[in-house]
Amino acid sequence: MASKKRIAPIPKRWITPVVATLRDGSIQNIRWTVTAEKEFHLFGFASKEQAYEYCINILLTPGIHGEMVSGMYDWTDNTQCETWAMLGKHPLGSPVDVYVKIGLHQNQIILNLFSLHIDRTRGLSSAIADYKSKKKKK
Repeated sequence: MASKKRIAPIPKRWITPVVATLRDGSIQNIRWTVTAEKEFHLFGFASKEQAYEYCINILLTPGIHGEMVSGMYDWTDNTQCETWAMLGKHPLGSPVDVYVKIGLHQNQIILNLFSLHIDRTRGLSSAIADYKSKKKKK
């Protein structure tokens, strides 16, 4: 049985330091997984800075919702990260959304860009739609 997704509005207290770190773009403060680093070019981004700008635009979308993902750790020091997965429109116009998962250290402004790929299963988009539908009914 699949676990229930923890969908919620992404909190501003998390968005603010993440956006600041992405805007800074310091390689000391942003760590990419090997997979995310290999795949970000598939969306037409010529540089990591373009990918950061894309993520910033997603995070600054009014009313952005996502999935809080537990159990994500920084691979360099095993620090647990507060991690959110979210969706954005595909920059090349594909109907499949882009899935972005970012972790923020609890006590440091260091990001882990865990995922940047298409929403392969469309599970997150379905979960967010269900969450919003239930909220409207209340």
